[in-house]
Amino acid sequence: MQARSDVFSSLDKQQVIHSGVRRMKNEAMKASQVRLRALLLATVALSGQHALAQEATEPPSEPERAEANKLDTIFVTARRRAEQVSEVPTSLDVFSGDSLEELGVTSLETLQYQTPGLNIAVGGESTRVSLRGVGTNIASGAPSVAVHIDGVYIPNTQFALTELFDLARVEVLKGPQGTLYGRNATGGVINLVTEEPGSEFSADGWLGYGSFDLVTAQAGASIPLGDRGGIRVSGAFADDEGYTENLNPAGGEIDSRGYAGARLRGQYDLSESLSADFTVQYSEDDGTLGYGGSNNPASPVFASVPEAQRRSPGEINVDTAPDSYKEGLLLSGTLTWDVGNMTLKSITGYGEYEFNKREDVDGSGGFIAFATTDFQTEFFSQELQILGEEPGGLSWTAGLYYASESNRGRGIETDADFPDPTPFIFTDVSQSIDSETVAAFGELTVPLTSKLSATVGGRYTSAEQTGNGVFAAPLFLPEPIPTSASTDDEGFAPKLLLEYRPYDGGHLYASVTRGFKSGGVNIGFEGDTFDPEKIWAYEIGSKNRLANGRVELDLAGFYYDYTDLQLRTALFTDNGIDIRVTNATKAKIAGVELSSLFQVTPDLSVDLSGAYIDSELENFISPVTLTELQGQPTPLTPEVSYTLGAQYETQAFGQGTLTARVEANHQSSITFPQFTDLQRERRDAITLVNANLRYDFPGEQYYLALIGRNLTDEQYLTQRFFYEGFADTEYYAAPRTIEARIGFRF
Repeated sequence: MQARSDVFSSLDKQQVIHSGVRRMKNEAMKASQVRLRALLLATVALSGQHALAQEATEPPSEPERAEANKLDTIFVTARRRAEQVSEVPTSLDVFSGDSLEELGVTSLETLQYQTPGLNIAVGGESTRVSLRGVGTNIASGAPSVAVHIDGVYIPNTQFALTELFDLARVEVLKGPQGTLYGRNATGGVINLVTEEPGSEFSADGWLGYGSFDLVTAQAGASIPLGDRGGIRVSGAFADDEGYTENLNPAGGEIDSRGYAGARLRGQYDLSESLSADFTVQYSEDDGTLGYGGSNNPASPVFASVPEAQRRSPGEINVDTAPDSYKEGLLLSGTLTWDVGNMTLKSITGYGEYEFNKREDVDGSGGFIAFATTDFQTEFFSQELQILGEEPGGLSWTAGLYYASESNRGRGIETDADFPDPTPFIFTDVSQSIDSETVAAFGELTVPLTSKLSATVGGRYTSAEQTGNGVFAAPLFLPEPIPTSASTDDEGFAPKLLLEYRPYDGGHLYASVTRGFKSGGVNIGFEGDTFDPEKIWAYEIGSKNRLANGRVELDLAGFYYDYTDLQLRTALFTDNGIDIRVTNATKAKIAGVELSSLFQVTPDLSVDLSGAYIDSELENFISPVTLTELQGQPTPLTPEVSYTLGAQYETQAFGQGTLTARVEANHQSSITFPQFTDLQRERRDAITLVNANLRYDFPGEQYYLALIGRNLTDEQYLTQRFFYEGFADTEYYAAPRTIEARIGFRF
């Protein structure tokens, strides 16, 4: 008898170990088990923005009002150098650290609803990210949307998508970004840029209390070190009782937060031309967010026996109380040497991440089995860059990149039913995957006329991956079964971009880019490999700053030719469930995006952003059902998504400032495909309602805020795994939550 397992994803481990082994049990026991957009709700979000207190009693003059009516200028480093966001020739969403704080956004999972085209599925201790229809339904392994923290690529998505704190900004770059960002950026890049130390002493932070006995706190302080630099120390804490109740006497907190993190950020000028930057970040998390999965009682699966596991999505019966501990460390350092009209950079990154957990895996209301998982990852990267700029607009970037990654995992299922009612080890699975990546890249921008410029670039990547595993099932297999596989891929990703500036504040661009993501290994009962995936991306866009700086209007249209998609499938065989990554032949993705912001008056602003994405799998036959899935959308891809908001700011209670923001966040239906039953693997459209209210006291050193999320108490899925005859495991988002905060800044 055979079964499959991947301990690098607890969900895969949970479903493969339990479901595959459960089928062996069923066979042994001869017991077979079997099988536009919705309604837009007005979403109200009242969020405060930090505004200057008006000390003058006289009304502002017309020039002052005109200046106040202008939108702020935002600088980003999306192209590895500081630029105004309106000058970057790609579709880009940017969120400042202040706006994240004021909106109550504490993770990228919640940020997705302010970012049309972005979808992040969380549940079962797995995180899957899709951007503009490019992503993956793989619960473990390399993502298709890369995450960077202070210029360092983070290979494990969960490491980066925990609590967000003390950030200068978040940049979401859409479309393939392989030329400058390399690894796993076929869908795009999410840049997390932490707050830098200031030139003077300053401190800020807040303390909050909210639903489910939530206690949150964040604080940061900048400490100057003479006139050459300084350090910034910051930290975050979040703890609550969880929004899912365990009806079983085993108890335990489910879907709870339990995070504590600290960061040290430093900058120092070693000489007039040489400077050093570094980031040290450490975090611990014993929360159980993502552990509140339960089987859909409407599905005829094994897990519905002997008794239903769910009374409601927020009330489930779990006989093994969940337990989790995650720990992460990130070290990064950047040396910058200015040499005339050139800049040399060395960016070094090192990280460690581990988690240990125990959870129920039988999916029923009665005690059958639980599993423990231990996972560790370690990564190192080194990047060398040379950047140059000449008068007249000529600029270039070139570099070399090296990265290594080591993953180790072990999963053990302890059983207590057939054939022995006393607890015993049923399966014991160990796996390791090691990878190395080497790349060389370059990008050159040449002015053709005073208004027209061209950018050409490319990146060559060579990647190796080796995996080894041992599968043991003492009851059915006399000896442990070793497995191994390795892959060696290389690819070139070119880029061509034309930029045209017809008038001051206007920016048109057109680009052709190739995205490349290396292949990998499947390690289970047998070892095999899957091929690289590739994308040719075509995009045209326009960025405009109009009406004397009071209006921003960005438009983009794109078309992707996507080949050899890496998709996770669950193959049902006579020997169990075989979880693996396979390559789909082809997909086509086309879409349009709008991003706009209007400063109607000095007190009132209105914003609208949205995306329409038409994605279709082509020539794809499901490995599960052996049926053609022509025209099915790519995983986690809403056809329509948008955010509509309005914000008003006024003086109140003396010289203090009261700010209110209203916004609506909508996503049409998506699929969480196992390619088993696409109707059951679907989530309906959702519209969320959030609300914030903030009052800044005179002098702006203190403020009060009230933050409400999902105020209409929408019940919606964040993840789903359907295994016909075994399980239909669903994970739900948090219900309505309210949080009050008191903050300071000086």
